[in-house]
Amino acid sequence: MDQLRLQDDLRRYLCLRCAGFLEQVTFVVVHDYLAQHGHGPTLAFAKSWFEHAPNLGASAFIKLVGRFGSTYQTSFETFLTPVRKATLSDLLDVRNDVAHGKHFAGQKLNPDRYVRLCEEIYDWLIETFFGDSVEVLDDEGVEVVGYERTRS
Repeated sequence: MDQLRLQDDLRRYLCLRCAGFLEQVTFVVVHDYLAQHGHGPTLAFAKSWFEHAPNLGASAFIKLVGRFGSTYQTSFETFLTPVRKATLSDLLDVRNDVAHGKHFAGQKLNPDRYVRLCEEIYDWLIETFFGDSVEVLDDEGVEVVGYERTRS
């Protein structure tokens, strides 16, 4: 019985980590995109509005991406298939329920589909906002300094 409880706790933890990862990667990508494409007061204004990513349920995510224009929103809505949309909604439900101390089990605690979703959204964000780009590392090869376009 203790092993089952531990397994459920680890699943909840992985779900929380996936939700946190999506919020952080979205923040970093959008923040870096703004830094590369803005300057001066315009950049300061944009950054002041976007201090952190919101809880990214499907509609909030669509709204956030839509702030960059209808092309971005349409692209994200196309990417966000019904399965991905349902998985994203489930992930946010799990995150909120776990954060508020609710106890549950079942399909919603299957972290495999959330990890896949995180990978797919990460790839979409990087491709959409940075195109064909590469990470630029410091001299030690450890810290990401930024992104650089490999083709125009």
